[in-house]
Amino acid sequence: MDTELAGQFFAAPPMAAPVAPWRPEYGSIEDEGDWTELGDGVSVYSSPDYTLDVNTVCSMTPEGVVILDSQLLPRHADAVVRGIRERTDAPIKFVSNSHHHPDHTFGNKVLLDTGAELVSSHFTARMIDSHSFWYLMFLSGLYGEHLPQGYVMPRNTFVRSKELWLGSTVVQLFEFTDSTTVAGESVDVTMTWLPQAKVLHVADTVWPGSHTFFADGTSVPDWFIQLDHVRDLVNELKPRVIVPGHGAPGDAGMIDAQERYLRKVSGIVEEYCRGGETPLTDEAKAKLRQEIVNAFPEHRNHIALDISLQLLQMLGPLAFLDGRPDGATAPRLPTFV
Repeated sequence: MDTELAGQFFAAPPMAAPVAPWRPEYGSIEDEGDWTELGDGVSVYSSPDYTLDVNTVCSMTPEGVVILDSQLLPRHADAVVRGIRERTDAPIKFVSNSHHHPDHTFGNKVLLDTGAELVSSHFTARMIDSHSFWYLMFLSGLYGEHLPQGYVMPRNTFVRSKELWLGSTVVQLFEFTDSTTVAGESVDVTMTWLPQAKVLHVADTVWPGSHTFFADGTSVPDWFIQLDHVRDLVNELKPRVIVPGHGAPGDAGMIDAQERYLRKVSGIVEEYCRGGETPLTDEAKAKLRQEIVNAFPEHRNHIALDISLQLLQMLGPLAFLDGRPDGATAPRLPTFV
């Protein structure tokens, strides 16, 4: 009997080489994040630039704490827990993921271990489950052993909207984008309204003062429509403070700034790629990067720009430049159901 194997499978490392060279402007792994106090029991932790300046919002009451987004690296999820413990002894009750991207979900395990319950839309939970393995593979070429060993998806899920109560304080979660709507930076977006504090968390629909991650299912034409939906929402709720997924909390001016950024960057990309048909060479990518940096010299988050350009080179820019054929009439999801 011939026992020779007809074929073999080989286990390979996730990435044979770094995704991109580490640049000094990313900062150092030893850099720490910053806290911003918004008042009314709401604080925001922002991670260092090398982990994309992600915002984690903490709503703290005597009855408990709700956290929005869990960071990329466990070390920064730990920083969130330490910062909360410096402010309150109340238990961490809930952690909500605004969307499936790893910089908002990979800290889930750290926060789950505090006794918190993970919450997200059903669509986001499924996206976390279907995409996180591949994100771990890709990002290991940048962050290596600093990444978590695995991922955790929320089991408490909802469709359209959900209220989380901490005594008499309510935190209102609502889907802003799902598979039936236009989408910008992500195809799934849950926003959060803190009515007592009048704070609105808009996830990654805007990145004020930051280079935007724009190459993971991103459609700029759809993003412009989504920004109009954000304007409508802000006019309805009239928040005191808007907290983006990345960058400093502020006011509605960040919506127009995001549109200006996207129009400029997409125009530059289209020019370099001749409408999206010509792939980026290494030389063209370097020149494209410099042109974008020159256009926005004060912007932070260069690592988001470099990951985006790497993906544009690997996958092509057509999806980035293309929108839904019926995008102009795509409705916004109802805010609360």
